Amino acid sequence: MKKILIFAIGILFAFGMQAQNVTDEVALVQDIYGMGKKQLITDFMKLTDAESASFWKIYDEYEVTRKDIGMDRANNLFEYAKNYKGLTNDKATQMVNASLAFNSDFIKLQKKTFKKMAKAITPVRAAQFFQAEMYLENIIRGEIGEEIPFIGEVKKK
Repeated sequence: MKKILIFAIGILFAFGMQAQNVTDEVALVQDIYGMGKKQLITDFMKLTDAESASFWKIYDEYEVTRKDIGMDRANNLFEYAKNYKGLTNDKATQMVNASLAFNSDFIKLQKKTFKKMAKAITPVRAAQFFQAEMYLENIIRGEIGEEIPFIGEVKKK
């Protein structure tokens, strides 16, 4: 799992250094957290041939929806970046409500996917996937959180 951490941190560093605009940033995050992630999951899960077909079908369905939710989250963050210096009450309410909705949608997706995976490859193996998934998600969220200024805070960099 430490290899995953090092890889993810390297990717995030590259993201910060290479992205030129909002579109490029979103595309880069999707690419990194999509394609590179699949290889990380392959290496971590070490699926048997019997597990593989069922797992990857469910995983691919999960990733499509997860990426859509991630795109919505990213767009909400970009909206915050454009507005945080002059944030109005209405805009703050809109962005927080959107963020809560994305989080709710993500949790619903995880529950649905865990249920499918548990039936297909056992609950323990499904939990193994979600352990890695949450580990990566927390790294990404932590790195993003470090870059987002608090409301009313002057960016320290």
